[in-house]
Amino acid sequence: MVVRFYKILCTLLCAFLFFSCMSHGHSVEVVNDDADTGQEISDSETDEDLAGDSDDSTETDFDAETGSDAKNDEDIDFVEDFDSKPDEDTAPDEDSDYVTDEDFDSTGDHDDLPDKDAGEIEPYDGDSIQIRIVAGNITSGNKQSYDPGHGIRIFQALKPDIALVQEMNYGNNSESDYKEFAQEIVGTKYYAVDNKQKCQNSKCNIPNGIVSKYPITDSDSWDDPNINDRALLWAIIDIPGEKDIFAVSVHLHTDPESDQVTAAKLIVDEIAKVKEKNPEKYYYVVGGDFNGDSAVSQNGFGKNNTFYVDGPDPVDEKGNGNTNAKREKQYDFVLADHPLHGFQVPVVYYSSEDPTKTKSYADGFVFDTRLYDQSVLDEYFSPADQNDSGASQMQHMAVVKDFLIELK
Repeated sequence: MVVRFYKILCTLLCAFLFFSCMSHGHSVEVVNDDADTGQEISDSETDEDLAGDSDDSTETDFDAETGSDAKNDEDIDFVEDFDSKPDEDTAPDEDSDYVTDEDFDSTGDHDDLPDKDAGEIEPYDGDSIQIRIVAGNITSGNKQSYDPGHGIRIFQALKPDIALVQEMNYGNNSESDYKEFAQEIVGTKYYAVDNKQKCQNSKCNIPNGIVSKYPITDSDSWDDPNINDRALLWAIIDIPGEKDIFAVSVHLHTDPESDQVTAAKLIVDEIAKVKEKNPEKYYYVVGGDFNGDSAVSQNGFGKNNTFYVDGPDPVDEKGNGNTNAKREKQYDFVLADHPLHGFQVPVVYYSSEDPTKTKSYADGFVFDTRLYDQSVLDEYFSPADQNDSGASQMQHMAVVKDFLIELK
């Protein structure tokens, strides 16, 4: 009887212990697992399951893609019109048209994606970035070309971030030739060149070009009604910060001078359209061979205060601002709009032998290699040769301006 009683008691005790473990011990174990492995995803959870979890979330109006509250139709229209700049962490989209005016379609005559071997542009973590813009119609030889090398050495010596190039003939003017040209001048392969459809018989014998250290996201050209062998080239350059540079490279008509003003007014009117569609989106600069100074007036590039046209102007080592081969006339300019002009700073070149020694030009620089001994060129303006500016058929001097742009 006693034995039977103890068996019943043991059975009841075992049952009590078993149910106690089932109701308490397992629950504690699950909580501990969650605490230790909360960042892990179950092996049984697939990518499709995760995507489904994200798509099924409809509790709020927060837009997971943009990181902001969902926009109404009016908000979306605003973004499309005024916030079309590509994300800085992604490559520009070849199919995108960042200028929204219907007349400003991309022509494809620009290299708008980074080349694998072009090298990375160093980041700018500060509050500003210095941009050097050089304008140059500095071909030599009988073919109005950069093949002889004089103009290339001058560009290299001046170290541009953006070069506004006239008579941009190099090699066979193929895409690979232009990429090589840009690589030699600024160290990347970003370039833009005249749209040949804007030239008579689809030919631009002496095209305008733009090469850039920074990506060119769009480009095209306007027709100059007074010239048949070149157009009025523009390109959008993606510099660090919220605002990009809208650059125009031109080679205006020599005679009559009124044609220069006509082209300047055309450019100003076209820029007004860009500004209307893209307010506060760009800094604007125009530069190149104006073949005179009549376009640099309140009636020309100064119309509607589009560009800053007042002096003082860039000068050379001896204070001479003339830019033709004989140094008697001012033909070549770099003009900024008023916001960009506000960032202009002196152009400074440093000695390769003593970093504390500099050559500084307060209002910009006109470069004539003939003004220096070769030893000075080697020290400050390598690889320029003393005779480069006096090479056969070299008709102009290059012009330089620097801008310390605040990043916003």
